[in-house]
Amino acid sequence: MRKSICLVGIGSLFVSLVLIGCASAPKTLVTTSNLPALRGTWQGWTSFGIGQSRPVLTWVEIVGDTVPVTARITLNNVPDPVALIFPAEVKTAGNNVTFQFTDGVINNQGALFFQNGKNVLEITYFAGEKPKIEGWFYYWTVKGTFDANRK
Repeated sequence: MRKSICLVGIGSLFVSLVLIGCASAPKTLVTTSNLPALRGTWQGWTSFGIGQSRPVLTWVEIVGDTVPVTARITLNNVPDPVALIFPAEVKTAGNNVTFQFTDGVINNQGALFFQNGKNVLEITYFAGEKPKIEGWFYYWTVKGTFDANRK
């Protein structure tokens, strides 16, 4: 009995250590002093949540390191049903879609926030050994969520 309790305790400790090691880095509040760390190109995946099962390869380019910031999003090989929703001026051959947000500011939650008319983009930053960004956008009636690492 003691042996099994000890084994359960050791097993629980091991599982806890694994889960702690896999935990994501805490959100880093974006400030004017760390804004330069976000400048550049980030690569990851976007999901649309409209019945589309596979994520789309995505590049997020953050231009500038002072407010107002510009961000450009490129979605690679967007599936036909989703690509049909985007306006023709943002699509290229191969169903690639590129659109831009300007006048980005740092919002009260410490994220980059862009709003151009009804189009919205919000980017959250996670600093650390392997920095990453996460975010969501609403562009021309399409809502997507993405996560990306430094390219």
